[in-house]
Amino acid sequence: MVGLFVDADDAVIADALVAAKLNALQLHGSESPERVAQLRARFGKPVWKALPVASASDVARAAAYAGAADLILFDAKTPKGALPGGMGLAFDWSLLAGYRGALPWGLAGGLNPTNVAEAIARTGAPLVDTSSGVESAPGVKDTDKITNFAFAVRLA
Repeated sequence: MVGLFVDADDAVIADALVAAKLNALQLHGSESPERVAQLRARFGKPVWKALPVASASDVARAAAYAGAADLILFDAKTPKGALPGGMGLAFDWSLLAGYRGALPWGLAGGLNPTNVAEAIARTGAPLVDTSSGVESAPGVKDTDKITNFAFAVRLA
């Protein structure tokens, strides 16, 4: 189980690790490479750092997390004032075409059962992440959409 955090303090993360028996931390805030490395060392769990993407320079930021994070998750930038993630927004996938970074990576942002195969084909993403793309209403997961998403990923 992966816990998603946005600029959380150590106490919140520690409580969540115990309560949910998390296997990894997914960070969607403004965490620096130093902060990511600190959390990885302190909690001894893999850390996935989500990077919001709108341009090639955003993709290039991933290099700074080599040695700190275990995985980079490229996600769409959210509008100002909104919390990161779960907005159903995609970014220009061509920014990741041929991407070869120092860290394992995955793709998030606006992925759903109807577009995930195309996203994988266009980016070569070895891992995909979805949230709102498999919901029937905000925060309500839809088992049919989850099944269809997983099927589309397998076919890709």
